[in-house]
Amino acid sequence: MVAKRRGQVVIVSIHDVAPANLVEVRWLLGRLDELGARPRSLLVIPSDRGEGDLGRFPELVETLQAEVRSGSEIVLHGFTHRREGPWRGSLATRVRAAAFAREDAEFASLAWPDQRARLQAGRQLLRDLGFEVSGVCPPAWLSTPELPDLLRELSFSYLVEMLWVHDLRSRRRIAVPWLGYLGAGPVNETLVWAGAALLRPWRAHAPAVSVFLHPQGASRSPACARVLRELAQLLRERRPVTYGELLDWPT
Repeated sequence: MVAKRRGQVVIVSIHDVAPANLVEVRWLLGRLDELGARPRSLLVIPSDRGEGDLGRFPELVETLQAEVRSGSEIVLHGFTHRREGPWRGSLATRVRAAAFAREDAEFASLAWPDQRARLQAGRQLLRDLGFEVSGVCPPAWLSTPELPDLLRELSFSYLVEMLWVHDLRSRRRIAVPWLGYLGAGPVNETLVWAGAALLRPWRAHAPAVSVFLHPQGASRSPACARVLRELAQLLRERRPVTYGELLDWPT
């Protein structure tokens, strides 16, 4: 077995944790257990598509409680994960939203007051269920420029983007070259795999890398199976940590 390199870590995250995806989320958790990928970061949607809060779904709450007890973390992943209006933000953000997250990029479609209200509501909903949340990953990793300052105002510790983790306390930006499974159609999976291939040389030497997994269709997807095989190789040399742990890791 190859020894893990000092300081090199991998953050494994499951996105879109919501009642509708519970079966596939549990399937992914089982595969990650087999690989020894623990702890992990679970990106939870408090009110998926606006159809009610997590408190109405005890099976999912129990799954999350078990994960937290074993060292995993809960990350706020928007509030509804649903687009609410015209795109906002930079041109690049709007193009990415229109091309890859047409109905999902919630925080690239909200004005500042609405973002603030949803962040507060989502955190409180999770807190009422016993989960403390210190980090945010906006749906599709897309948001407007004011989000970092808004998160600081609300005392969140970090913001997850696709290629970066922002330590909001120190204003430090940590690179996390990635690979992952989108749970989307074959065209999008091919594009994300091509992007991951371009990042491979960087991943080989980066102190921290990110592996993201979406539950949609995961158990039946060759693309997801391929990412899990790559993750198995990464875990031979890297220690799994959560996003929260990454902030204090000597990378």
